[in-house]
Amino acid sequence: MSVCFSVNILHRAGMTNWNISSTPVDTKSKLAAAAGEPVKDPSLYWSLAGALQYLTFTSPDIAYVVQQVCLFMHDPRESHLTALKHILRYVKGTISHGLQIHRSPVTDMVAYTDADWAGCPDTRRSTSGYCVFLGDSLISWSAKRQATASRSSAEAEYRGVANVVAEAT
Repeated sequence: MSVCFSVNILHRAGMTNWNISSTPVDTKSKLAAAAGEPVKDPSLYWSLAGALQYLTFTSPDIAYVVQQVCLFMHDPRESHLTALKHILRYVKGTISHGLQIHRSPVTDMVAYTDADWAGCPDTRRSTSGYCVFLGDSLISWSAKRQATASRSSAEAEYRGVANVVAEAT
């Protein structure tokens, strides 16, 4: 189902013949609220961003970047649309990838977390994310902006650790 849904999103965006991208995000820039001209057709932006949110259920590798473009749903700008199209180019290149859950003899639970200290250029709040594996299968993941600003990278990391420990518990 994920492959058909991905193809449908690319078709709606008019990007079926575009080049692919090896990463889901431009690593050199951060999105800001008032960056550039407003999008001419915000309904297309809303539709594509919403579809990408749905796609994150089977493609957790795009969860963080989709969350980033969804932060600007109230006032999408051309730079936000460019970032959204970058995600779609990545989706096109990874269209056959997706979440696979297999039976595994290993029953250990392993969790990973990371944080981007003060990564938001507008609020200076950190973004943290985690993923939890049971054996070889990914069973839970999250990427979201932290509720308050952290005073240091260590504080941002501790908040991320607290989130993954709560999830694992």
